[in-house]
Amino acid sequence: MNKMIIAAALTTALGLTGCATTPSKPLTFEQLGQYSATPLNAQSYRISFQARPNMSYGTAEEITLVKAAQTTLQNGFQYFKVMDDPSNRSQKPPRQAVIYPDPMPYPYGYYRRHPGFWPTPFYDVPQVVTLDPTQVSYSITCYKDRAKAPQDAFDARLILQSLGAKYGLDSQGHPLPVTTTPTQK
Repeated sequence: MNKMIIAAALTTALGLTGCATTPSKPLTFEQLGQYSATPLNAQSYRISFQARPNMSYGTAEEITLVKAAQTTLQNGFQYFKVMDDPSNRSQKPPRQAVIYPDPMPYPYGYYRRHPGFWPTPFYDVPQVVTLDPTQVSYSITCYKDRAKAPQDAFDARLILQSLGAKYGLDSQGHPLPVTTTPTQK
């Protein structure tokens, strides 16, 4: 009887631990947020990205740059320049706030004075939360030849070669095939 109780408790603990440690599937490039690529004329586009919650502003800027490179290649160009227009200058990182936890009720003070009390080191730690969704927009002008492109233009193929794999894209801007590891039974 005693061994059965121990075995049931051990099985329950292992089952709950197994569920808690299962890694989640990584997001694809299209699942990172909401994109839009609006053509402004034959070689200019407006690239916008609204990130999922808890994404840093720097990561959102990097993803928008990758999306701009992808749009450039998909429309038959190789180089693009991010235009310095008023909408880009007015972009600021999203607002953040510091949140402090509520104090514990009365017994907390009593237990804190008790000599055997060991408080958790993370209880009184403030948290930084983002108040606004992260949004980044770029207006880009695309070029086919390096000779016609400005000197500070980005090479879309080089961006996708260096950053594309990080976000699940190949050097042409197409999604990489998802590889799964076979499970042994």
